[in-house]
Amino acid sequence: MTETAAGRTGQKRTAPADPFVIQIGWLVATAGGKEQLVQRCGGLVSERTLDNWTAGSYPRTKITGAVRDLDAWARQAMPGYPDAAGAPSLIEASGPYRSAPPATEPVHQPEPEPIPERRRRGLRWALWAAALVVVLVAVIGITLVIDRQVDAAHAAAAARSAAGVPLPSTGDGTSRTELTGSIGAKTFADPRTLTAGGGAIPANTEIQVRCRYYAPSVPSVTPDGFWYLIESDQWNGLWTPANSFMNGDVPGGPYTHNTDFDVPICK
Repeated sequence: MTETAAGRTGQKRTAPADPFVIQIGWLVATAGGKEQLVQRCGGLVSERTLDNWTAGSYPRTKITGAVRDLDAWARQAMPGYPDAAGAPSLIEASGPYRSAPPATEPVHQPEPEPIPERRRRGLRWALWAAALVVVLVAVIGITLVIDRQVDAAHAAAAARSAAGVPLPSTGDGTSRTELTGSIGAKTFADPRTLTAGGGAIPANTEIQVRCRYYAPSVPSVTPDGFWYLIESDQWNGLWTPANSFMNGDVPGGPYTHNTDFDVPICK
């Protein structure tokens, strides 16, 4: 049966996709799925974060560490990124650098009248002033980059120093049940230095946790930065990222909780 002209006219056009969503969708498809992308990038992002990003819930006011790390990894490990997706890179499509909407058709303007000599001199001074502003902004930007590198070095030194401070190990005396997501969860002896711990916790596994501890040591634990201290026998005394668990969300989504805030703070 052929389609009538009226039927074609009645079809609804879909809105253009978000450049960030297009780019993350290309990465997921090229890797073979969200779980495979998480595994290939070494856990730089979680599957739950990818679910949020592909649904259009991604960083729009700043470039997060997870976006920056995944962009850097994709440039090295995913041939064709970012051009193959036909969209800007993750950094260019998120935060304050998101691409502006396409410009409208230019409106024809009449030919300008000749500018008097005095106005031309004023324009030259204005151009010199603008160039000076550009130079000052560049100097300030370089200074900020250097300051951030120094701050990062200080933060790393502080983390090494903090590793000598004993970790808190008690909650309120009551353990809570938490369920791992579809890719399970890793365990560590110290969340501040990512010291190796026991084996990984399988997917869809219920464990008992004692308390939660704030240690944003790697971008993949953002945005909350919390870790759970495990109570269950096999992994007792080890730490695991809170955003690797369902935290009350239902399997299949939507995933909105990176931490179960009913778990008490470790003391």
